[in-house]
Amino acid sequence: MFSKSAIYTAVCGAILAAQAIAGGGFSASCSGYGVSGTTLTANCSDGKGGSRWSSIDLNRCIANYNGNLVCAANGGFGGSCSGCGIRTGAYMICGCRGGSNPTPIANLDDCVANYGGNLACAT
Repeated sequence: MFSKSAIYTAVCGAILAAQAIAGGGFSASCSGYGVSGTTLTANCSDGKGGSRWSSIDLNRCIANYNGNLVCAANGGFGGSCSGCGIRTGAYMICGCRGGSNPTPIANLDDCVANYGGNLACAT
């Protein structure tokens, strides 16, 4: 027979995993985040009462499609965008070539998730 705490832990883990996969939402459990070049660094909760610094190359998570930053696995946006930084909240702004929008904005919460203190692409 399973204990209540084991069942609770399993249910909570499944819910958190589903939330991370559905939209990323890293900023809900990470703080002190910033972008340097194409790298996002943040201090993220490990889900066990602790936290750790984690980094991810956003080229793995974001693409520049005709001047729009979109979530895409191995998107490689850094090949056509530069000068990226956090604008407000989890929104990143860059200078990009291509399309009619020279300064596109990406909501990093759509593209990046926190899995146990480790940043990962949500796509």
